[in-house]
Amino acid sequence: MKHIQIEKNDWLIRVTFDLQDQKINKLSAEVMKELCKLIKEIKTLPQKIVSFESAKKNIFIAGADIEELQQIEDPEMAREKAQLGQKIFKQIELLPQTTVAIIDGACVGGGCELALACDFRLASDNSKTKIGLPEVKLGIIPGWGGTQRLPRLIGLTEALTIILAGKIVPAAKAYRIKLVDQVISSAQIALQKEQFLENLKDKRFQKQLLKRRQPKGFLQKVTALVMNTHPARLYILKKAHQNVMKTTKGHYPAPLAVIEVYRKRCNFDEGIQRELDAFSNLASTDICKNLISLFFLNEQVKKEQAERYPQVIELPNSAAVLGAGVMGGGIAWLMANKGLAVRVKDINWASIELGYQQAVTYFHQLQKRHRMTQSAVDRAMNRIGGTLKYEGFNHAQIAVEAVVEVMDVKKQVLKEAEEKLPVDSLLCTNTSALSVTEMASVLDRPEQFCGMHFFNPVNRMPLVEIVKGEKSSELTIAKAIAISKAWGKVPIVVGDCPGFLVNRILLPYLNEAAYLLQAGADIEKVDLAINEFGIPMGPFQLADEVGIDVGYKVAAILEEGFGERMAVAPILAHIYGPLKLLGKKGGRGFYHYEGKEVEVNKLLYQAPGVASTRDMNQEDIINRLILVMVNEAARCIDEGVVDNAGQLDLAMVMGTGFPAWRGGLCRWADSIGCDEVVKRLNKLHQEVGLRYEVAPYLKERAEQGLGFYG
Repeated sequence: MKHIQIEKNDWLIRVTFDLQDQKINKLSAEVMKELCKLIKEIKTLPQKIVSFESAKKNIFIAGADIEELQQIEDPEMAREKAQLGQKIFKQIELLPQTTVAIIDGACVGGGCELALACDFRLASDNSKTKIGLPEVKLGIIPGWGGTQRLPRLIGLTEALTIILAGKIVPAAKAYRIKLVDQVISSAQIALQKEQFLENLKDKRFQKQLLKRRQPKGFLQKVTALVMNTHPARLYILKKAHQNVMKTTKGHYPAPLAVIEVYRKRCNFDEGIQRELDAFSNLASTDICKNLISLFFLNEQVKKEQAERYPQVIELPNSAAVLGAGVMGGGIAWLMANKGLAVRVKDINWASIELGYQQAVTYFHQLQKRHRMTQSAVDRAMNRIGGTLKYEGFNHAQIAVEAVVEVMDVKKQVLKEAEEKLPVDSLLCTNTSALSVTEMASVLDRPEQFCGMHFFNPVNRMPLVEIVKGEKSSELTIAKAIAISKAWGKVPIVVGDCPGFLVNRILLPYLNEAAYLLQAGADIEKVDLAINEFGIPMGPFQLADEVGIDVGYKVAAILEEGFGERMAVAPILAHIYGPLKLLGKKGGRGFYHYEGKEVEVNKLLYQAPGVASTRDMNQEDIINRLILVMVNEAARCIDEGVVDNAGQLDLAMVMGTGFPAWRGGLCRWADSIGCDEVVKRLNKLHQEVGLRYEVAPYLKERAEQGLGFYG
């Protein structure tokens, strides 16, 4: 079966990628062999121009075949795969014809590396046109020449910015940093790309394109010369290393491997060899396998949702938010940023102003990163309007409630809102723990109501829990899923129980940290142990960030729902009650916050019931905190709160910052074996108590010699 078509006239060879029976173009081993054969043929032909194009809508080439990457078993197998790609792209680079990649849609990974091997790159202004090298997100580095061609084209600093973060950039930025040579209108792409190809026949036009890549003016030329020196190179790499360590704490080896590839100044062929060595060493590691597994989990969840909820959904263009606090303001920001007109209701204008400020903060962060202009921010903010009396709610196609976590208040607000909304509007609650089914009991249209639980901060956390109440219709859940995806979020459908999925697993972890404090654990050492495990925030840091008041209320809801095994630690009740500590927002919690200074709140060691400080080793701390989550995860799967371990792992990575490189909570448990997990839990059950009683599902898996993933 042919995956690449070739057309010729007297001056042009058009190479078109169109993988049969596939939605996207990807560079599988089969496609690469086909490409290799074609390049050998093209080399002998008399035509002067070769264009590489795609017949797929919104896709140039989406990179290598990730399923094949997952099958790499050892460094030698990885080396063989990378060498083939390097060889083919080198042949493209050496073609006697002038080569151009015509990019209209996603051009990432191996697709970007192919484009870099061409003489020129033409991109459309299609919003789907994204160009970059996201390999580090899969635990590898670009292995088909990307590490060498990109910095030679756009400079080391810009190249590191893209490769180390796995960034993909839109056409406008790609043109600005000289990654592409020209941007054309996607609406007139057929006409304009032909004109560009005609122009390439003229060597003067080619020289103009090449001249644009050179620094202009005295200052730019001097800067370029300085940046090319060895001391400047070492300084750039030193700063990059510091930034990577700050961001990843060294848990992700791929970005560090990229820096090492550049450590020695060398020619292209030597650089390609260094790239090959680094790629080969990374591609068969557990970290790479875990990151690829998460990629497939994400794709699998999309597929499962599409099959379960196939309804065609018309997306809303107007919305409403009830409650203008941090979450309400964040949700309003999200809606406005996605182009919706938003009405925000609260009980007074001071509260609405706080919501506005939250939205402004998020927009200014985008502006600071050059993702938005001031005029774009102004237009987006103008889409947000405040109200005290439900004005504008009669036009809202979706409304999200985000008022205080008090059931009676939520019921009253939701009932009032339902009366003001159109009869076909979607009504959602952003509750983090309260029963969606109970809230629906006061509604006239409970089938059009569900949970839509966003995570804080809304602008950074990708997860949304779609909570299905007893009367939530399939259409309602389908709408919530489609809307979440359209807003750039990752929706996971979960059952209605106290805490739903993520908080039901996370709160026992935070609660257990408080029990550790009572037992004499050092606050800083506990957080450090969890940081070294790979979770960016330790439990005490996270409790302060979320707000001790919020954490305590959710913990109390879980205790009420699940009884003694979820009993709130007495020290947590003391901190919330008599001490009235709020965490970071109040300046004091488990830590003191004064300006940029942060130090442990040592007064807590003197609180009632706290034992004398004693040394706990890292392994004991990790077992206490992580295994309590694994145990609860088993119960959630057993009870059908979530469909499977894959969805649970995706939720924990996206919603809590559980380390992606470990593959997720259940994947980590499988890495040590369910039998070992049960053994450790039994030991803790005897030493600590009921909180560690082994979940029946976990015991059953261990007895059968199975893991969460079978």
